[in-house]
Amino acid sequence: MRGGFWQAVTVSSCVMAGLVVVPSIGAQISPLSQRPDTIRGLAYDSLAFRPMGGALITAEPGGETAASDSLGRFTIYSAQRVMRLVAFHERADRLGLGELIATRPAGDGPWERPIVATPGMNTAWARLCTGQRRPSNGMGGILFGSTTAADGTTRVAGVGLVLQWQAVKSILDTTPKFETMTVRSDSLGSFIFCGVQEFGPAALVASSSQYRTDNVLVEADAASLRRVDLILGATTGPTSAATVQGRVVDENGASVPAAMVMFGGFKTEIMSGPNGRFTINNVPTGSRMVSARKIGFVTGAKQLDVLESGVTGLEVLVEKGTLVEQVNVRATRIKSRDATELDERKGSGLGRFVDSTHFVKYAEVRQALDLLPGIRTQVGRVPGDFVIRGRSNCMASLWVNAVREPNTPDNLIARLPKSEIAALEIFNNEMQAPARFQTAGNQCAVVVVWTKQHINARR
Repeated sequence: MRGGFWQAVTVSSCVMAGLVVVPSIGAQISPLSQRPDTIRGLAYDSLAFRPMGGALITAEPGGETAASDSLGRFTIYSAQRVMRLVAFHERADRLGLGELIATRPAGDGPWERPIVATPGMNTAWARLCTGQRRPSNGMGGILFGSTTAADGTTRVAGVGLVLQWQAVKSILDTTPKFETMTVRSDSLGSFIFCGVQEFGPAALVASSSQYRTDNVLVEADAASLRRVDLILGATTGPTSAATVQGRVVDENGASVPAAMVMFGGFKTEIMSGPNGRFTINNVPTGSRMVSARKIGFVTGAKQLDVLESGVTGLEVLVEKGTLVEQVNVRATRIKSRDATELDERKGSGLGRFVDSTHFVKYAEVRQALDLLPGIRTQVGRVPGDFVIRGRSNCMASLWVNAVREPNTPDNLIARLPKSEIAALEIFNNEMQAPARFQTAGNQCAVVVVWTKQHINARR
């Protein structure tokens, strides 16, 4: 990106108690650089406010490695003094961050809980959106990327890009409203949108007199920083179309025959053969969405970058749907207002939802909450007590069964058995929460918990 942003990011570190080897009386003390080290630390995503599981951490010098667990924790044992930790993670690589580094503090002391982390959103904003003030109303997100010609190498400058998303107003406002931003790619073919809605999907398209893409879906992400790189197809000429070959597969990787494959901005469809494979000619080059549909399967879609040389080895995923058998209805249950509105919000895209299956995977409610984007827990003095904080370390607004709950260490959520939780809703801030869960003067996250007894109660 411009200004060498990602190369200039320095990851600060905190430090964690290490192992100190005390020599016996009269023993020769080995040089400091040859003393063994034990390092216990944390890999953390400061953009999404959650641990980074599966990060590969390497000690330098020495080369010992460790992988972080689901809570971001790692332990490295080294035969010599470790001066630096270098971490790699798929998410950081996807954003162009590359390696994440924590450097040993000055002095002869041990490491004390090092944190190998991505830069925070405020750091990203200061670097990418220089001179602009970051909004605090949920419009402080950043979308950035590059524009490259269909030859796969040539960056394209001066291309117009349009980003559009459905504005979050109120749950009671049923009329769709859309926000739009426009920018142009710079001399290096890079683009940046500053002030994007932080929560929810968006559509992105690029065009000029010579190049174009189709509409590309920018998926919702827990972090406010998102990256999309675009391939620009020529509007005319021999390089404006190419051949695409691929296969339709299910979630197990098995071929799916007789599925219809569709490309965004291209009217022609093609059916996959007995082995799930397909070949289609004259697909316009450039970035577009590709999807497949078949009865009994859930349609899947993803971004496809069609180069001049064509595409081979494409896999289009469809997932098997659940067949609903006929059942005899023995009783009638009228949904409560809360249950009905919860179902409506699930399809509105205004918040993030998890059900009881998320909590089953963890021993404690606190662990399950820590792995949800946009919030984190802070443990109190008594074991089992905690408060919930949102982005920017603010105190979240808590609701249980539509009743406001004080966000104190002994709050009801901390006392609630995980087996009683039916669903949980997270809204980035009060502006995105339904009107009934908004509190005057509070700009932090809103967490709404529904218990099984309340949601399943007959009315």
